[in-house]
Amino acid sequence: MGTLLVIILGAVFVAAALAPWLHRLCGDRTGLVLSAVPLAATGCFAAMIPRVMAGNAVVFHHAWVPSLGINLDFCVDGLSLLFLLLISAIGTFVTWYAAGYLAGKADLGKFYLYLFGFMGSMMGVVSADHLVLLFVFWELTSLTSYLLIGYYHNEPRSRAAALQALLVTGAGGLAMLAGIILLGRMAGTFEISALLRLDPATLVSQPGFPAILILILLGAFTKSAQFPFHFWLPNAMEAPAPVSAYLHSATMVKAGVFLLARLHPLLSASPLWLPIVAPVGAITMLVGALLALGQSDLKKILAYTTVGVLGTLTMLLGLGTELAVKAAMAYLLAHALYKAALFMTSGSIDHETGTRDPEALGGLRRAMPFTAAAALVAALSMAGLPFLLGFVSKEYFYKALLEAEGPGMLWEMLGLAASVVMVALAATAGFKPFWGALKPTPKPAHEAPWLMWLGPLLLGAASLKTGLFPGMVGDCLVGPATSAVLGGAGESVGLKLWHGWTAALALSVVTLLLGAALYGLLPRIRAARGICRVLGRFGPERGFELLLHGLLSFARWQTHLLQNGHLRNYVLTTVLFTVLLVGWMLPGIVSVPAWDTMVAPHVLTVIVCLLIMAGSVFACVSQSRFNAILAMGVVGLGVAMIFFMFSAPDLAMTQVLVETLALVLFVLAFYRLPSFGQYSGRAVRWRDAALAVVFGAVMATVVLVVQSSHAPDNAVSRFMGEHSLESANGRNVVNVILVDFRALDTLGEISVLAIAALGVFAMLRLRPRGARKETKP
Repeated sequence: MGTLLVIILGAVFVAAALAPWLHRLCGDRTGLVLSAVPLAATGCFAAMIPRVMAGNAVVFHHAWVPSLGINLDFCVDGLSLLFLLLISAIGTFVTWYAAGYLAGKADLGKFYLYLFGFMGSMMGVVSADHLVLLFVFWELTSLTSYLLIGYYHNEPRSRAAALQALLVTGAGGLAMLAGIILLGRMAGTFEISALLRLDPATLVSQPGFPAILILILLGAFTKSAQFPFHFWLPNAMEAPAPVSAYLHSATMVKAGVFLLARLHPLLSASPLWLPIVAPVGAITMLVGALLALGQSDLKKILAYTTVGVLGTLTMLLGLGTELAVKAAMAYLLAHALYKAALFMTSGSIDHETGTRDPEALGGLRRAMPFTAAAALVAALSMAGLPFLLGFVSKEYFYKALLEAEGPGMLWEMLGLAASVVMVALAATAGFKPFWGALKPTPKPAHEAPWLMWLGPLLLGAASLKTGLFPGMVGDCLVGPATSAVLGGAGESVGLKLWHGWTAALALSVVTLLLGAALYGLLPRIRAARGICRVLGRFGPERGFELLLHGLLSFARWQTHLLQNGHLRNYVLTTVLFTVLLVGWMLPGIVSVPAWDTMVAPHVLTVIVCLLIMAGSVFACVSQSRFNAILAMGVVGLGVAMIFFMFSAPDLAMTQVLVETLALVLFVLAFYRLPSFGQYSGRAVRWRDAALAVVFGAVMATVVLVVQSSHAPDNAVSRFMGEHSLESANGRNVVNVILVDFRALDTLGEISVLAIAALGVFAMLRLRPRGARKETKP
């Protein structure tokens, strides 16, 4: 079955590559054709359920970069299987939905390319059993989500939202990369399953483990929009509705939660886990719920409530008890089902009425009956009403909070406050637009195409079925996922619809009553909107904007300073920093040259060196450019003579050819320049002379030190010396390296030079006709 997993991944990426071609062939039916891939993947993943329930993971191993210990390792356990089913099943519905929502778009094939590329990347993230492989897929999700969020690339707000999401999640990804490299080096393996088999106490006791934990948490928090990185997710609502329904309900935003769950057995052993993860999750839960109250856009409401739910999941994983993890897995599944449906129904409302403002909507149930039914079931599940999976997950959520250790009733009060807001906003998103008096809309309301309501209806049916029979989903999905997070074997968690008259049930009833009351007060609540404005002006998003503006301003200043168009400044900067860096490093890494072991130079060598020095000085003080060019030619030919005297005739010949060509080119170029003049003052010339002397002294010291040091035995050097004659029939090792061992590098350099020459020739040919008639100055 491991091979089957790799085939599925390959099929998804192949479908992505073929999407533009299929769109030209099939037009708007491309989505129906492509949906066969995730639909078949869903069936294949469902076939793995019995194996995973028995505690047997589906694994695949293939050496990728053996020299670096990087392998194509995949593993599907309970946690991975839960995510894979959500990714493939909801991906199927979103593909159908996009076929209706984006029908007639000329670049629909490009959209499917991005969508299926993201789908395959997410499947890779949740099934990877190697940290480096997980990071590769992790970054692919960031890249493809950037393309999806910025699908409406002609809109500045879409481009800005896409860039913001990429920068925030990309920065977190870099932090995570540092963390997983340090973790792999510390543990001696990058294989995730092997890491989880190690004794956590051994790793946690290492002095560098807190830094590893912080770096990995940064990657997870940025990906799953935890405070203070939450702002990118609501802004990403500039994306089309299919993107929001897929990325921001069940896939991308859950990647950070998946990472926390995957590494939970290892990272939760740290004493820093609970005081960092649980509070961050709780703050995000409250911030998301509070900011959602101040929104007047259905997608923004759903986006902020998604932030709140992501905070809830993070808080539960931070608490880390068995019941909390069980509640997190049930809540994750319930949220994916109802939130994907609500995102799609809100997109349908906007598509068919021209507005997403809940205050401007009402009475749409007759014009859009199927959409209304799907939205109602999803909203009831979000609110946590009985007989739906949302109710079951809410019960376990409250039970986990009641069991958790904390000051007073802190966790229970925080969870209750957020849940009350969720009830009111569920009614706003799934009830208010469809019930009440019919309100006029910018477009005449009518039912969406069947491709746009079939998926939400099926998701609503899934919420209802799993809510009526939670034991089934508990045994097949939630149980194995919980066991995988806790590091145990697959077992049933015993999800139940009815637990008796318990404190959790009482909290659920209170939540519904307070939520209904809050829904009635929503039109008169203005404080939340004021807080939204305050956070918009002084909050984390404003900090991000200032940081980005400062970074770009610094980049412009630095570019103007260093790349100002003056070649002499480029040379000056390069030489100056070379002197500073090499001069700063020399005292700490080298010893004094062994002067007594050096052989006195031959008199001819001394004469040539004096000629080189004289030529250099004459080139600097000459008042004639042609005399300066000739002096520089003397310097170059003197270097060639030194090569020849030290048994390097090939280098000497190359030097002569290069110097001759350079001399001719300089003469031709300088012949066209204005007459000689002084372009710098005396102080600048003295500065350049001093820098040149220092540079020469530093480079001479480096050469002397290298000559007197005894380098350790180098396997590469030994190989080149032993095989030059035997394998390449050459006695000159340098030549053999250039034309045999590194032939492709040499070919690449030659190709670059040839392309540059062609480019220069083309630029000369493109000169205006008047510029071709040059006169000699």
